[in-house]
Amino acid sequence: MPDCYMCLPTCENCKPKMVVCAECGARTLMDLKACPLCKAPITEEARERAWEEWRSRHE
Repeated sequence: MPDCYMCLPTCENCKPKMVVCAECGARTLMDLKACPLCKAPITEEARERAWEEWRSRHE
């Protein structure tokens, strides 16, 4: 784990924090329930895809 001073919303050193909206394709924060642009719900599939991409970059 990196030695961070504070956790930044877009920093993905220790875990993924951004997800791609399945409806409009915008990157948004993973912790949100819905995309702020198109209001579509952020799906569990999109969250899992973000985790898979993050793991592939941090192995």
